[in-house]
Amino acid sequence: MLRHSPRALALRAAALVVAVVTTAVVTSDLAALHRRSGDLGTERGVVVAARDLAVGDTVERSGITIRRVYESQLPDDVVHAAHDAIGRVVVLPVLRGNFIAGRALAPRHRTGLDGIVPEAMRAIRVTVSGSLRPRTGAAVDVLASFDARADGTSGTIVVAAGVTVLGTDRRATGGTGRGDALGVTLLVDPDEAESLADAQVNGVLTLALVPPEEAAAMPGPTR
Repeated sequence: MLRHSPRALALRAAALVVAVVTTAVVTSDLAALHRRSGDLGTERGVVVAARDLAVGDTVERSGITIRRVYESQLPDDVVHAAHDAIGRVVVLPVLRGNFIAGRALAPRHRTGLDGIVPEAMRAIRVTVSGSLRPRTGAAVDVLASFDARADGTSGTIVVAAGVTVLGTDRRATGGTGRGDALGVTLLVDPDEAESLADAQVNGVLTLALVPPEEAAAMPGPTR
């Protein structure tokens, strides 16, 4: 019969204790993970932007991806299926890697520029001179400079503040005779549209870029 030294017996006892403790810790951790998983809810597929999506973009399959996320970690109104996003127009910008919410997309029956303009808003194209060329989705102030008018108005005033740029073009150049003219389509309310039309006829317009925090609030899309 083999006899084990006290040292060997002590090592075996220590190994047994370590095994028991390890098993208990692993079991406890697994139970905690299981409880946490239950608290988080089931995983669901959600649509995520694979690249930056600007206002006016039409969502394409290459522009989105599907990610599995626990239900409790999802924001309201998130789009779950790719086919619910593809082909719809973006009305609120979505940065790459962010969830795509339903309110960021126009209804499917609205396409092109029609898809961007919410209820009670207007899209108006103006010609600006000596101005920067803002990206689509940027927020800008529109400034009008007047010579002396019949009503005594002169100088420069802001006629629309923090409005969203829907697009730009260079079609304005030929008609104005100025090489620095730029056509800009803006999202404005009806009062701003009236002021811009008047300023376009009687003054010279230019743009000032403003930070996103100062952008005018934009209504959600019509459903």
